[in-house]
Amino acid sequence: MNKTKKLTIYNQLAGLRKDFSFGESKIIDGKKLQWIGTLKSSPIGDKYTVKLTYEFGKSPKVQVLSPSPLNLAKGKKNLPHVYDHKNQRLCLFYPDCKEWNSAKSISQTVMIWAIEWLYHYELWLITGEWLGGGTVHGETKRDIITNEV
Repeated sequence: MNKTKKLTIYNQLAGLRKDFSFGESKIIDGKKLQWIGTLKSSPIGDKYTVKLTYEFGKSPKVQVLSPSPLNLAKGKKNLPHVYDHKNQRLCLFYPDCKEWNSAKSISQTVMIWAIEWLYHYELWLITGEWLGGGTVHGETKRDIITNEV
């Protein structure tokens, strides 16, 4: 069986510098990758300052630094699809379903998912309904796989 080669933290850094060169990317203490920059959901979308952090062997984390707090849709008390409301850490994929692993490029997956999240966030502000798919937090992996949600 042919194993997929994992990308090193330096491979991931090179990808971010190539595909998202407008942001600031660096390695911290030789083991943690960080990218901070401005993303937009579309040419007419708002601007968001976003921070990505990644330690090899763990899932990348993406949070919106500004605006903070993000606006809420009318009548809503919480942001949809975030792991941490206070730090605005985005839910971009379900880790237990293995949608992302260290053989995949962060710049070609996670960063694109962050832009897509922002797009669906802006639609949510208008409609009050999350149209980006995903799962309700707190459900089990079995619920998601078998569509018993």
